[in-house]
Amino acid sequence: MGGRWWYLLVATVALFALACTEPLHHGLDEAQANQMVVELSRAGFAAVKEPDPADPALWVVKVPRVERVEAWERLEQAGLPRPAESGFGDFYPGAGLIPTAQEERVVLQYATAQEIRTSLLKIDGVVDAHVHLVLPQKARVQLSNAPRPEPRASVLVRWRTLEEEGPAVGPDEIRALVAGAVEELQPDQIEVVMTRVQMPPAQEREAIFAEVGPLIVAPQSAALVRALIVGMGLMIMALSAGLVVLVVRRRRQEGL
Repeated sequence: MGGRWWYLLVATVALFALACTEPLHHGLDEAQANQMVVELSRAGFAAVKEPDPADPALWVVKVPRVERVEAWERLEQAGLPRPAESGFGDFYPGAGLIPTAQEERVVLQYATAQEIRTSLLKIDGVVDAHVHLVLPQKARVQLSNAPRPEPRASVLVRWRTLEEEGPAVGPDEIRALVAGAVEELQPDQIEVVMTRVQMPPAQEREAIFAEVGPLIVAPQSAALVRALIVGMGLMIMALSAGLVVLVVRRRRQEGL
C-alpha cells in the first residue's frame, strides 16, 4: 500500500508542477521565441521556451499563470511576436496567371508597402509600423499639358525607449527611406506620424508573492508548494494507516 501512495504523491507533484506555467504563444520559430523570452526576462518575468507539442520544430513561450496577463501586455507594448515578413513573392501570382494592369498596380502598391514596413521594423526602437501607398495609374497616352498625378504615402511608426531620449530615426530619415523605395515619390508627398509607446522599466514592477498557509513564496512556486504539502499529508495518512494495520495484526496474533 505504501508503494501506491508514493506513486500517487509523485503524480500529484508532477501535475501541479506542470500547471505552474501556461503558454502565451504557440507556433513560434526559435528566433521569435528567443526575442520574447529576452523581452520578458528583462521585464522581470519568469519566461521559458519549450518545444511546441503540435510541431517539435516550433516553440512555445510560457510564463507563470499569475504573470500571464501582465506578460501579454508587455509583449503587446513591445510589438511581439513580430508578424511574418512578406515580400513581392508572396503577392505576385504564379506562372500561368496574367493579372490585369489594375490588379498589377494594386499588388505592386501593397507589396511595396510591406517591403518598406519590413525595413522600418528593423530600425532599433521601432515597435510597429504601417505604410500606406497611393500609386496613381499611369495613362497609356500622356498629353504634354495634362497634369501628372504624383504618388503619395503615409507612414505610422510606433517606437519605444526606456529613457526620455527621442527615437533612433526622425521623420526626415523615414521620408528618405520611403522615397528611395518608390519610383517618383517625393519626400514632401510623404506624411509621417510617430507615436511613442510607454515602456515601464523592469525595476518598476513590484514583486508579487503568494501566500500558502503561513508561508510566503513566489507565485510560480505556490502550486508546487501546495502539491508538496498535500503530498506530505497524504504520505502521513498512508503511514498512519499502515501503522494502524500493523498494530491491529500484531494484537490479533498475540490474542491467538
